[in-house]
Amino acid sequence: MTQRLPPGLPMSWPDPYARSAAACAQQGRGLDRRMLVQAAFAAGGLAAGGMTTGLARPAAAAAVTGDWLDFRRRFLHADGRVLDTGNGGISHSEGQGAAMLFAVRFDDRASFDRILEWTRGALRRPDDHLLAWAFRPGAPIPVPDMNNASDGDLLVAWSLAEAADRWGHAGYRALATDMARDLLRKVVLRQGDSTLLLPGGEGFLKHDHVVLNPSYYISPAFRALARLLPAPEWQSLEEGGVALADQARFGRWRLPADWVALPRGALRPRPATGWPARFSYDAMRVPLNLAWGGHAQSAALRAAVDFWLDPSHPAPPAWVDLQSGALAPYPGDTGLRAIVQLAVATLAGSGREQALPRVADATTYYPAVLVLQARLAWAERNLTEGACSPPARLSLAPAIPTQTGAQRSGASGWLRGIWPATWSAGG
Repeated sequence: MTQRLPPGLPMSWPDPYARSAAACAQQGRGLDRRMLVQAAFAAGGLAAGGMTTGLARPAAAAAVTGDWLDFRRRFLHADGRVLDTGNGGISHSEGQGAAMLFAVRFDDRASFDRILEWTRGALRRPDDHLLAWAFRPGAPIPVPDMNNASDGDLLVAWSLAEAADRWGHAGYRALATDMARDLLRKVVLRQGDSTLLLPGGEGFLKHDHVVLNPSYYISPAFRALARLLPAPEWQSLEEGGVALADQARFGRWRLPADWVALPRGALRPRPATGWPARFSYDAMRVPLNLAWGGHAQSAALRAAVDFWLDPSHPAPPAWVDLQSGALAPYPGDTGLRAIVQLAVATLAGSGREQALPRVADATTYYPAVLVLQARLAWAERNLTEGACSPPARLSLAPAIPTQTGAQRSGASGWLRGIWPATWSAGG
């Protein structure tokens, strides 16, 4: 598929590591994807959010009072339970892990410990150190399913590893190591030349195929756990996740599906039976994770940007059916808008940080999580235009006025705020 560029974008994409210290020295030398992953691991997880990045230092007090404080006020219960307000108030390991990572990055140890205590108390499984995936308040059995969710376990283990480094707590490191070991043991599968991440320990291995969720492959988490518990599988998972995202693409726009079936053997992947064949609320995290990991050469990342910037729709739709091509009759929410801006800036090499939405703009839990994750990724990739130095402390932009419908529509509206100031939306 020919790569379509929005007006004013350069005809060649810069090195995806150009905004980090190592990449500034490498800019223009052209590393391929495998070399980039290997370089990241060799450097101790460049831009993975560990002690090798400036983000591992305590965040400035002003930043703590911004988006994290708003997220904590709206979605974190006093007992440490994170409420998914768009899904009946349930809690799940993914939300607990995301909030723990936010607490570490904003140097909020009290919140971190509270979230960890509730998570281990409510979601602990009896036979390993992984977590049951969901808690339903008010139900006769609040945790009816003890299966785990690998993305939630990755986020919790990653945050524990960072917390151990930040606060010098051996107990955090021990638990993170135990979780990393159990992830390798329970949900990492070798199939042919590929290393796969099962979405959970049970229910995803079928007699003739494996069910996968491409959005569960979180590159910075793999790098953090590789430093904690060295094993070749972590790098293989990152490489395999990028390959899966690039190969398992479907429909007119060649986009990844929320859930994918990977046949045993040499057959090509297909959208998994039992879920709508959509690029939707799960798969929108694929470009987020690719951008967070610095994988600007990924075909899946470029395809997502190509779809989102397609002039046939005035704003990115919430989802697209990968079989019929039907689009959601409503635009994506604030979380999607944050991912679009992150993805475009990743391909361009820089962007306007002040154009990123705020947690206050999100109506429910899930878009708020995506907004804050996009902000973390933006800071780690050092994407603010004009920057070419190691990322420092988080610097969250002030809120921007809400745009009108006319301002949001077309290349002259909402897209203008994504591009660097030197670009013109009109060409």
